[in-house]
Amino acid sequence: MSVVTGKELDRELALDLGAITRRASNVQFNQNNTRGASLSIRGVGKRSFTETQDPSVGITVDGVSYGLSQLANFSFYDVDSVEVTRGPRGTEGGLSASAGKVVVNSKAPTFTPTAEYSATYGEREALILKGAMGGGVIDDLLAWRGSFIVDKGRGFYENNYDSNYSLYNKDRLSSRVQLLFTPTSNLTAKVSADFEPKQPQLQNGLTFYHAQPTFYPNAPTIRTDTNGNQAQSKLNNFYNADGTIKYGPRPSFVGRGFTWNDYIGGEQRNSVWFNENKGQTVSNQGASVQVDWDVSEHILSSNTAVREYSFDAHNDEGTPFDISADGGGGVNYTQFTQEFKIKNKPGGFVDYRAGLFGMKTHDDIDSKAGWGSDAGAWFANNAQYDALYRNAAPGLNKSAGDRLLRDSLEEARRKGVTEVNTLSGSIFAETDLHFTDALTLTTGVRVTKENRKTEDNINITSNGRGQALNPVKVRDVQLGGFNSVTSTTAANYGALTGTNSVEQLKLADSVANEYFGAAITATPGQAYTNGLTDDQKKMVGHAKTLRQTQFGQLYKPVSSDYDDILTTAQFTPSYKINDNINTYISWQYGEKSGSALNVNGVSRNVKPEITNAAEIGFKTFWLDKSIIFNIDAFVMDVKDYQQTVQVVDQYATSLRSDGTTVYAAAQGNVNKVRVHGVELDSVYNIIPNLSMRLSGAYNIAQYIDYKNAGKPDELQYLAASFVDYSGLTLPGANKWSFVVGAEYTRPVFDKFNFHTSFNTNFQSGYNNSDTLSVYGNTDSRSLTDFAIGVGTKNNMLDVSFIAKNLFNNNEHEDGWNSYAPNPYPAWFGVQLSGKI
Repeated sequence: MSVVTGKELDRELALDLGAITRRASNVQFNQNNTRGASLSIRGVGKRSFTETQDPSVGITVDGVSYGLSQLANFSFYDVDSVEVTRGPRGTEGGLSASAGKVVVNSKAPTFTPTAEYSATYGEREALILKGAMGGGVIDDLLAWRGSFIVDKGRGFYENNYDSNYSLYNKDRLSSRVQLLFTPTSNLTAKVSADFEPKQPQLQNGLTFYHAQPTFYPNAPTIRTDTNGNQAQSKLNNFYNADGTIKYGPRPSFVGRGFTWNDYIGGEQRNSVWFNENKGQTVSNQGASVQVDWDVSEHILSSNTAVREYSFDAHNDEGTPFDISADGGGGVNYTQFTQEFKIKNKPGGFVDYRAGLFGMKTHDDIDSKAGWGSDAGAWFANNAQYDALYRNAAPGLNKSAGDRLLRDSLEEARRKGVTEVNTLSGSIFAETDLHFTDALTLTTGVRVTKENRKTEDNINITSNGRGQALNPVKVRDVQLGGFNSVTSTTAANYGALTGTNSVEQLKLADSVANEYFGAAITATPGQAYTNGLTDDQKKMVGHAKTLRQTQFGQLYKPVSSDYDDILTTAQFTPSYKINDNINTYISWQYGEKSGSALNVNGVSRNVKPEITNAAEIGFKTFWLDKSIIFNIDAFVMDVKDYQQTVQVVDQYATSLRSDGTTVYAAAQGNVNKVRVHGVELDSVYNIIPNLSMRLSGAYNIAQYIDYKNAGKPDELQYLAASFVDYSGLTLPGANKWSFVVGAEYTRPVFDKFNFHTSFNTNFQSGYNNSDTLSVYGNTDSRSLTDFAIGVGTKNNMLDVSFIAKNLFNNNEHEDGWNSYAPNPYPAWFGVQLSGKI
């Protein structure tokens, strides 16, 4: 276990999960927005946007287990300590975790009066205010502690569309109140409530674009964009197979103040350029009651808690054009937890801890898509754009095609809704058997009953301007359109079929009249059939196909259920060689819950993830405990590792009806993963006034059996639906990592202390792409935070200069056609802090 104190976090202004985990060994924060970021330990756990699954790395804050990682993706404040444990956890209580846990403990109320403050101002208009105060209210009965943080500032990357907006800006405000009741000498109750109101932050869209390869690297005769679907084909040129230009920029986007060079110029400008600036609005709040009763040589505990979290994104496609509108994900999450514990007072042959843990969650997840007036011209492939605009005959057809392009998608809205309900209950126990003063055997077991249900549906919530261009239906969702020939290679593409009702024929006539001026007669369908030329019918057919393609799959509610009984266990003998050396061997077993999942409207559950972990280690003290040196070696085998894989799309396969199996990317299971390595944690206090910490890891995380991996961009030309990644390293898993930190403090001028400190986190290169694309490889990087200052010996006032990412290390992958830069380049600020 690694422990980081709140003082260590405060000295270099480490506020979020990314900064906190950079101070512990073999744990990584995987950067994304507030919803999508995740933690991994030993290379296991990288994921995003999978609320139907439990995180591999558990997070517990003040005794409350979080069912989703994003509940902790906020600014931390008033922290007492952070603990990081590795390997399957759960026999100690709380929510179980298959890869490890991060435990954050806030400073608790006491009866001693206290008041602490800090104010930081820095680059990019950053203003960070933190405060805490408390003490006794009623002697020996009631104490309190209140704390808050205001974390505001502009992001490094401006938006050229409107320079008032920047990414990743900070707009966070949070407060916490704790009350401590001590009605008797052996009974305590702590009530805690925290609140972070809804605040928008602009994070999605921090993407730098560049041209993707014209041909596949391993297939130099096959073009990577054959239909004109990529931005380069729309804003620059579309090339023939021989490399000559077939089309220039699409006329719909020429002369509007944004060119291909602007699109790919973000890296050079250090800015983005898009028109959707609503950002992502988040909120986080909760309350808990912790009761501890010291009775009959035991401590009985109860923890009751509720938490709520919301997230609402409004995303853009990366241009200032009116293409995407009101798109993005949304989450409204609530969890209730109850835990009862009993533990005996240590001292006998057996020390034990046991308890019950229950969790109930409800999660409404939205997936929104919306289209603006430029969406049709942007999302049309070359054939559709040619027919509707580029090659349309001048005059009536040209005008009609332009309107069809616009109306095909403008103001349409689609919304997918996923409702996830979980109910789990656990019984757990741990024992320490002290056979001698030196030999102890720790055992633990946990049994969990899981009940989960997921319900999905996708519907059109607004038809926009092009309702008459709807298909008749998509699956079982009726859309009210008319039937026409849909095969783009058919000579009569777009013509009416013989399966239309009178109302559908009248609808087709209204389209013919609206766009081409065809006269409506008393005979339904005549205006469309006889009033339009074949080319005009094909134009309508292209507009309908474009619309249906963007709508994608729609379906009425479909649900899946998952019920299971899961086990967690540990067996850890330890031997105290002497007062300074302790050794141990540990076996840990964990079963991470599977999930109820629907893939393209068909139930397809994810199996539980099973981990067997073995570890051997030494915990040692040297030079009268001025050196702490801990080292361990470990191996973890993970069966049915949960991540995105290629799975059979049963619905699409049934549509083919030709024996062809169709696959889709979805959450699923990798047959086997193995992780092994060595970890080091050490602290050195051998030089007066100097304290140092050094931790590191050698870590190999590999797929052992993974034959159904999704193809990366550079292998999309392959006929197979998936590739075999057995033997390759997991995404986000580095081989070497270390953390070195130091603080030097020296008295000066009788009443003052000079202090300086730093923390450096080094990671060797790894692949940041979930599909292990060669374009996802990153070089090694190190991030250094630094502080230097002077303060009074009585801690009333301290002035510090703080640098974050001191050497401005911004290593990143190349990306197939884009990458996300480091959202936090070098930053410098000044902090005033103290106690009253």
